[in-house]
Amino acid sequence: MVLLDLPSIGSQVVRKAPSSYTKIVVKGMTRAEMILKVVMAPHEPAVVFVDNYIKLLSDCATDTFQKILEMKGLKRSEQSSMLDLFRQRLPALPSGAETGSCVSLVAPTPEQESSRIRKLEKLIKKRL
Repeated sequence: MVLLDLPSIGSQVVRKAPSSYTKIVVKGMTRAEMILKVVMAPHEPAVVFVDNYIKLLSDCATDTFQKILEMKGLKRSEQSSMLDLFRQRLPALPSGAETGSCVSLVAPTPEQESSRIRKLEKLIKKRL
């Protein structure tokens, strides 16, 4: 993956990227992949779309959901009905949880995350 090799590109010494850098890249690319999956998914039926958003992004912030709807190119009238549905479908947050993120039940392993990034890179290369 090019992003993971970025710290050593142009260097005569080939070494593995620091684990903190790798973790940040994997986390960021995983989130980007999930956003692309949600944006590319059909918005009908609306309940399925909203549930898919909550499951994939684990983000309960309405402004983030609205940005996704804008990326999809939905009209304001469609956005308002989707936002209402989104607010109804939000899971109950446990006490002490952040209001901007939903609770994720299963965290992906680093191997799964790097596999997702490779798949995303292949998808992007095919479309370019």
